[in-house]
Amino acid sequence: MVNMRIGSSGEVKTRPGNASYQSESALAGTPTLTAAGQFDVSATQEEQFIVAGAALYKYSSGWSAITGATTITAATDNTFEWVNANGTLVMTNGVDTDAIKWTGAGNASALDDNSRFSKGKHIAWFDNRLWVGNVDGAEGRLWYSDIGDIETWQATSFYNFGSPITGLQPTQNALTVHTENGIFTLISTGNATIPYQRQQRTTEAGVDGRSIVALPGDTQLMVRPDGIYQWSGGATIEKISYQLDGSGYWDNINTLRLHKSFAVRYPKDNEVWFALPYGAGQSSMNHVMVYNTRFNCWSGPWDYPADKNCAALIDGKPHFGGISDGLLYDMDSGTSDNGTAIDWAFTTGAPPPMGSDVRGRWLYARTFFDGAGDYSCQVTQDSSGLTGTTESLKLLANSFTLGTSSLGVDSLGSLRMIGRETRLAGYDPHSSLKFSNSGLNQPATFRRTHLQFKPLGRKRRRA
Repeated sequence: MVNMRIGSSGEVKTRPGNASYQSESALAGTPTLTAAGQFDVSATQEEQFIVAGAALYKYSSGWSAITGATTITAATDNTFEWVNANGTLVMTNGVDTDAIKWTGAGNASALDDNSRFSKGKHIAWFDNRLWVGNVDGAEGRLWYSDIGDIETWQATSFYNFGSPITGLQPTQNALTVHTENGIFTLISTGNATIPYQRQQRTTEAGVDGRSIVALPGDTQLMVRPDGIYQWSGGATIEKISYQLDGSGYWDNINTLRLHKSFAVRYPKDNEVWFALPYGAGQSSMNHVMVYNTRFNCWSGPWDYPADKNCAALIDGKPHFGGISDGLLYDMDSGTSDNGTAIDWAFTTGAPPPMGSDVRGRWLYARTFFDGAGDYSCQVTQDSSGLTGTTESLKLLANSFTLGTSSLGVDSLGSLRMIGRETRLAGYDPHSSLKFSNSGLNQPATFRRTHLQFKPLGRKRRRA
């Protein structure tokens, strides 16, 4: 499939469209976004923010700069990680000197780290402390602040892990530290002299903190060079992306750029979206593969007209930051890609009805779908042993046009399990169907398709 997703009832449907956040126009100069997010300052105040180019912005009926005296170097790869440190936004990109803090009022300012370090790639908020890892001159070092004080750092408040730190992820009772040598945990001891117990749990870990996602139950998903893995706290990590292996997908991933991949969890739909670089030499994230955590299945790829650079859950929905377009995108909005048509398609399997040694004549396919609009999709029959048909399948509910037909009832457009037939042809044990559409604002939801077949028996095929 492409630009389709598997729904909660097993249906196949067009992926959601996207639109500019709050219908905002592009920022001046169309800068690349290197961070986006929403954090709760208090129980009554939440703030949406982005980093675009060399500036930090907050949203309040439009984007307004709150960069202040902080320094942000504009570059596509200078992406940020951020945390909500008990009502203070703290962010770092591993490039600019000093992490940035913002309290939700006024302008941002530099974080005081008592000169323990100047740059850090990874950040976490755990056990009421701020943690910063992979710092300048010490890629394997992890610093931590005093309890409840993000700007007091003792001279010996650090851990060394022996290899570069690649990500930090808090769990229920531990801070997990991903390194090039595996996953470590830091668990509070209650002892002031030795505040945390360090233990190595695995020998493999995620490639970067932005593509490590925490799930309920202390489970983590992570991107690695050969696929996407799950860790549930034990001594090993488990691959969950076997369906993507090989020439069908993963062989075409540019693994040299996976350290810039990113992911976002979408709790409402039980999904995790992984943005990946698909294609030889592809440097930015141009595909999204979607993992359904409830059904343990994959959808995608989702192929957008423009590559994306960062992600966050804002207003309960995934939002992506664009590259060189100055836009934050709401990724679950409408039925187009910010005005561009979604080119969607999926192909069914081709199981032989009577076994692969029984030839038959293909008659017709009956497809069940949800009523959509006054438009059609193409249905193409395919098999190695026949010349198939191409038919047009009308997706209009019961041939009524909503608002203009005599019934004029809105519910007609949401009727489920409408069945229509398309012609098939040829003689072969196998046949599949490809459904496709490239029209603007023309989504579809398919429930089932039955291919009707007349068996002819076991007959040899002439060369």
